[in-house]
Amino acid sequence: MKTTKTVRTRDQWIALLLCPVLGVFLLLTGCERNESPVKEKVPSPAVKGKEEKEEHEAGTVTLSAEKQKVAGIEVRTLSLEEVSAPLSATAVIELNADRVSKVSSRVTGKITRLMATQGQRVKAGQPLAYADTVELDQAFSEYMKAKGKRELAEKTLRREELLFEKKVCPEKDVLQARQEFSAAEADLALSIERFRFLGINITQVERQKSNGGNGHPLIPIASSIGGVVIEKTVTQGEVIGLDKNLFTVADLSTLWLQIDLYEKDLARIKTGQGVNLSVTALPDRNFKGRISYVGDLLDEKTRTVKARVTVDNSGGFLKPGMFATVEIQTAVGEKKLLVSESALTMEGAAHYVFMQTAPDKFSRRDVKIGRTLGKKVEVLEGLKAGDPVVTAGAFTLKSELKKETLHADEH
Repeated sequence: MKTTKTVRTRDQWIALLLCPVLGVFLLLTGCERNESPVKEKVPSPAVKGKEEKEEHEAGTVTLSAEKQKVAGIEVRTLSLEEVSAPLSATAVIELNADRVSKVSSRVTGKITRLMATQGQRVKAGQPLAYADTVELDQAFSEYMKAKGKRELAEKTLRREELLFEKKVCPEKDVLQARQEFSAAEADLALSIERFRFLGINITQVERQKSNGGNGHPLIPIASSIGGVVIEKTVTQGEVIGLDKNLFTVADLSTLWLQIDLYEKDLARIKTGQGVNLSVTALPDRNFKGRISYVGDLLDEKTRTVKARVTVDNSGGFLKPGMFATVEIQTAVGEKKLLVSESALTMEGAAHYVFMQTAPDKFSRRDVKIGRTLGKKVEVLEGLKAGDPVVTAGAFTLKSELKKETLHADEH
């Protein structure tokens, strides 16, 4: 059988030789293309700004003027304020020693009538009891003698002056008569003063005696101030002397507290400074007082000085003997950025406020806080003087912010 030979041209031989080379080239090129890393897509500046704006808007609440009014939104521009560091002390409420009257008798006698009881409110000069005493008879007797001497001395003086005018007697007799009249007048005045001291009107006694009365008025025992009878130590029919205290009357409209001030705090305390105080019995009430006295002596053992606080008790809520906590607001000479407690909102351990960024927009602003000073809190970071901060209605803004957050999560 005859075999047919394939005859190839020159171009066919060239193509046959180049095919393996092209295959290797294409294989290497494809691998290189697959192994090359994919470049990260970088957002354009416009897109990045849009994302930041959306993130900022997420912490912003939009509220119309009408809704702000309904929610009670109040905004205050922050400013640096002088920092006050309160001093606290505990003490027992005491009577105001300047408004306490120890009532005793001015004579020795017997209590015939009691007019006041413990706890009763009395006025200044009001009789608390009446006493009977023989001293009144003695005083009246001396008064009548002094009155008679004065009348006699007056008649003698007139006679001597008449005789001197007629040149019957010398001038020295007139002078002597005048001296005796002055002495008689002084004795009578002293006798009348004794009746005043006993609390008796002498004209009453004279009227009673002239009408044939054998008795005499009773001696009133009265308080020199108005207040409450806090102590009564006398009984009906008791014989009393000058040394016994019968009643104690106290004006409870003002009370005292004695507090101890440390030496280092004395420069921050001065007379007339206002204080706040509270008592355990009335935890919901706040009372006002003032520093009325700062001691002049320092206790060498405790290194403290006694100070007195005078407290207004016109309402009658405070009682002597109650324990009280006193808080004195004192300036320390520093200025800090302070924000009211009502402006602060907590979320976990974080604190934030709402700052007004537009008439109808309020943005959350995280802050770092420091000391609590009264009803204000020191701001360390996050705010500056001049920032408009919401001081009332922050709870409403917080609720609105929560709603917007939940709505965004749903989408």
